[in-house]
Parts: sequence; C-alpha cells; structure tokens
Amino acid sequence: MQFLTGADAFAQLAPHWNRLHDEAATASVFTSWIWQFQWWQVYGAAQPLRLLVALEGGRPVGILALYIQTIKVMGLPVRLARFVGSGADTHPDDLGPVLAAEREDEIALKLARAALRISEADVLALSDMDPRSRFPQALQTAAAAARREILVTPCERIAYVDLPPTWSEFLKSLTSDRRTRLRSARKKVAASHAVRFFLWDDAASLDRAVDRLVELHRSRWRESGESESFQSEQYVEFHRRIIKASLPRGWLRLYCLELDAALVAVTYCYRFRNRVYLMQAGFDPARAKCNPGKVLLGHALEHAIGEGNFVFDFLRGEHRYKEQLATGHRTTTCVRVFRATPGGLAYRLRRVWLPLLKARLYRRPAPKLKV
Repeated sequence: MQFLTGADAFAQLAPHWNRLHDEAATASVFTSWIWQFQWWQVYGAAQPLRLLVALEGGRPVGILALYIQTIKVMGLPVRLARFVGSGADTHPDDLGPVLAAEREDEIALKLARAALRISEADVLALSDMDPRSRFPQALQTAAAAARREILVTPCERIAYVDLPPTWSEFLKSLTSDRRTRLRSARKKVAASHAVRFFLWDDAASLDRAVDRLVELHRSRWRESGESESFQSEQYVEFHRRIIKASLPRGWLRLYCLELDAALVAVTYCYRFRNRVYLMQAGFDPARAKCNPGKVLLGHALEHAIGEGNFVFDFLRGEHRYKEQLATGHRTTTCVRVFRATPGGLAYRLRRVWLPLLKARLYRRPAPKLKV
C-alpha cells in the first residue's frame, strides 16, 4: 500500500488511474482522474491530500483519493477525511475508489483498512457513494475489525429514465397528457421561430459555450434563488476545465437550442458507458413562453436514445419534471467512521445525535444528516 501526497504525485497517477477507471466494473465520470485532479487543482490545494494506492507486484490495483478538511463543531476543530471531488460548492454523485475488475471486494477492503489508518482524521466522512460500489461494505467490515463506530445512511435519492430503443417507444411510454404537452411545445415553438437543436462540438469556441451556459443558468434561477451552481468563480473555473478535458474523450454533451439564431437554452450533460448524466441547465427567462427548457430536454432525450444510451440520469436535485419522467430511482450512500477523539465526539453529538433526538421528540421523520 502506498500513501502519497501532493499535486505532483496526483498527476503521476494519471495513467494508472485511467487504466483502472476504464476496466472498473463500477465507475462514473466523477471517479475519473480528470474530474478529481481538476477538482483538486481548483479547490483543494490548501488542504492536506491523502492518496491511497493498493499495489500488487508494484502495479496499482486500486486508488482512493481523500483530503483532510477542518471544520468547527461546537467550537472545536474537527478533521474530516473526505473524497476528493466533494465539498466546497460542488456536489457530485457516484463517488468512490477505482478498483481493478473482478477483485473489487478484496481491493476495497485493503483501501478501507488503509483509510482507517489516517491518524489525523477525527471522522472518515465519505458521501455520495455509488449504490453499486463495494466500498461501503468494505468500510463496515474494516470498522468492525478495528472496533470503530460507523454510521451508514442514505445520501441522495436520484431519479432516472430507462431509455427504450426508439423515440416512438419512449413517446408511447409517457402518459397521454405528458406526450401531448411534449409534442405541443415543439410544434408551438416551430410555428413562430426558426428552431435549431445541436450539440456543441467545437473545441475552439468552448469558452463561449461555457459563458453562455453560465449566463443562462444564472438568469433562469436569479428570481427564485434555488440554485447555488455557477455562483462562485471557482465553480465556473472547475466546470470550464472539466468541459474542455471531457470533449476530446467523447464524454461531453452540451445540448443547445437556438431560436431565430439566438442560443436560448443549454443542457449540460455527460455520456459515460451508455448513460447520460444531466449536470446543469439554463434557459433565457425572457423566452419562457416558448418553454425552451422543456423543448430542449425533449430533444436531448431523443438524441440520447438515438445514440443507443440505456439511461438518462437526472442526478441529485428535486424537480417536478424529473419525477414526471422518471421510470426509477436509486440512492447513493454516505458512510461515517468515528475516532474516539474530542473532535470525533463533538461531530457525533452535533451532527448525528442531536438531529436524531430532535426528530424523535417532535415525531418527525429522521433528518438527512449533514456531512
């Protein structure tokens, strides 16, 4: 087992990480080297980095990237070991280590044991793990052997759409009302505007695409104040980097809608292993009567089906349109492992025991516990 630190070591892991990511049975865009390395470059440089690398014959067979975040709880400093890629104003789903195929249980357990040996962490706070990952169970096994307290909770409930082979089959799967609304929105906008749907694939002008996405997203949510995305310079810079790095890999899907040659809506997605993940979207609120967001989402779904994708994944966030279209749901996992330190005890009291006690006293459902 190797314990590495620093951006140079992170950069040098790229070929090994990319190999494991390609072959791993469970992987996502969010567990790729480019996602996590760019996150570290933008958000993590001032915090201690802990790269855990499981080796076999000197060859990496598993990689887990963590960092130490210090927070204040009840006036005490609490040190959290978190996934690289989580925290700040970013909230990716489907995190976890990258593991060599067909030996996931064994390698996950090695990494879990190594993570528990990080002595400077009061709490191992790992959120948003892929529900298919073997890592949560490995953490439970390792914690039991080390006699450490552990808490496993659901994290985010995520809606998705199973995609049929053809667009006509998808339309037939909708309720009559939903199908009529979708068709009507397209016809209405086509009757009064010159409509163009396309994927942005010009690398030279990607900055312009990102700028327009940010502008449309901020405009869309300015009045309601319901979105934190694209509000900070770091958030914009991080996604700009990821967008540029993902285009040549064939992962990026920037679905665009023009009305009368003006770009009025953008839906920002990634395609990975025949699954399309919806990250963010924005549209011009001045064109709200044309339903540009709804029209563009319909085109995006049709394009995803045409590419042969199996799933259109909405990721986290509760919105009515997601539930209207969803054919299923999945739930990510959060695991916390505690040390018997003052910081670990303060965290459990304030972030776990008190919220659960209040819920019982007021006969409310158990709350979603904050990391």
